[in-house]
Amino acid sequence: MRASEFMSGNPLTVEPEMNLLHALDEMARRDVWSPVVLKEGKVIGFLTERDLINHVLSQKIPPEQLSVSDIMTRRYGVIKPDDSYLEAATAMMKAKARLVVLEGGELVGVVTAADIVRAYASSPGRAVPLRPYATWRLVTVRLGESVERAIDLMRRERVGSLIVEEEGSPAGIFTERDAVKGFLLGGGDYCDPVEKYATLKLITIDSEATLLEAARLMAERRVKRLPVTREGAVEGIITARDIVEGIWRESTLNIMTP
Repeated sequence: MRASEFMSGNPLTVEPEMNLLHALDEMARRDVWSPVVLKEGKVIGFLTERDLINHVLSQKIPPEQLSVSDIMTRRYGVIKPDDSYLEAATAMMKAKARLVVLEGGELVGVVTAADIVRAYASSPGRAVPLRPYATWRLVTVRLGESVERAIDLMRRERVGSLIVEEEGSPAGIFTERDAVKGFLLGGGDYCDPVEKYATLKLITIDSEATLLEAARLMAERRVKRLPVTREGAVEGIITARDIVEGIWRESTLNIMTP
């Protein structure tokens, strides 16, 4: 499958001088949460949920006091419309960032880790275990703890999600999207309990599953993170970015072909 088939076309773009609150309004209107930043028609980066966590929410700065350029990510990778999902995975791992798709120097689309996962999910694939690519250290927050505590944990631990626990057992998940779309744009209070914005239903996958099975479950359920269970207990997590890393590493061993 080629990038032209799995990229997100007609990407949302913002300018670096744009007021951040205005940019957030546009993101909400389009339901697009990582717009491309253009300056004089040229790509200079992305505005991401992680940027908003690290520079707005964790600092408690009202977005109307900032511009896009104050917090944006200036890293990005570039691919062509006819590149394969394996080439996209390689470009993403090298850039350590989202990808723009350029044709004749013009922006025609963007590719995220979730886009690559969806392309991989539709491939024949091979039985590559997910275990080496999952993260086996969970970062958790307790039911009843504040959004302020959750956001601080996400920033310090540099993670995109937290497992929400109730009496030591996993009860849900709180993600960057929950923090931005639910809390920030919903006008929440930092003292609100995290479960007000978390998803209190876990979609899990067994530790003996394959990368392809994880990718297909993510694509089917439209999620980017799956808690990983071992003998029924949640012990790890695998993300879309982890699967992209797996695709890239396994392709270098010639286990995968486009």
